Amino acid sequence: MVPEVSIVVPTYKRPAKLERALASIKPACSVPYEVLVVDDCPEGSAFEVAKAFAAVYVCKSGQNRGLSASRNIGIALSRAERLVFLDDDDFFSPGGLDMLYLASKSGASFAFGDCSMLHPTEKILTRLSGASREQLLVCNQIPVGAYMINRGCIRRTFDEGMRSHEDWEFILSNVNWSSFKHVAFDVVTIDKTENQSTSMQARRRSLFWLDFLSVYSRFPAPELSVQRQSMLAKLGLHIESGQLQGGDTI
Repeated sequence: MVPEVSIVVPTYKRPAKLERALASIKPACSVPYEVLVVDDCPEGSAFEVAKAFAAVYVCKSGQNRGLSASRNIGIALSRAERLVFLDDDDFFSPGGLDMLYLASKSGASFAFGDCSMLHPTEKILTRLSGASREQLLVCNQIPVGAYMINRGCIRRTFDEGMRSHEDWEFILSNVNWSSFKHVAFDVVTIDKTENQSTSMQARRRSLFWLDFLSVYSRFPAPELSVQRQSMLAKLGLHIESGQLQGGDTI
């Protein structure tokens, strides 16, 4: 039987958190689904966990590494018309995927819900009802795990060359704004408890502006140049007024 929903879960050396992620799927989804675990660890550290949840398991090797490549492998192997992506350290809320599925069945080609951010000392609900085309053209607000997309809308897979924000570029490349729908339900918890202060992570964040410029050039919005200029300033890149006009290039 062809599943109604395909859930793609990239993973890398986090078996305990992967187990939590996979365990959250059944309470979240009551329609037939398949789970595809794509392991970025050549030693296959996630095999036993994936096997325990009857997931399709793919172990990567060689140079085809990273989240984008893993998600793209999942897309290629998936069978359902509706796709969801879940990072291995995040987890769904009970009934969360059912709410997205109902919105999809009602005509939404891109259905998204609210999310919670899990910090070391608290869990904060983030309501995404205000997410719009204009806001998404300035910065991403919808995390992986909070949305369901119809396969037929996917014109461009995740960009494997981007340093960061490939999930944002994926949404802008594929969303159909005429059937873009928010669901008022806490769909997924995004785990922010791991230490984010390592020097490598700090260097990665310091270069976010490069991928923002890439996204801005791919999706011109001269009418939003002031908002984009402000966002770049927050990332440490100060551009003179008017330099983002005429296609948002510098």
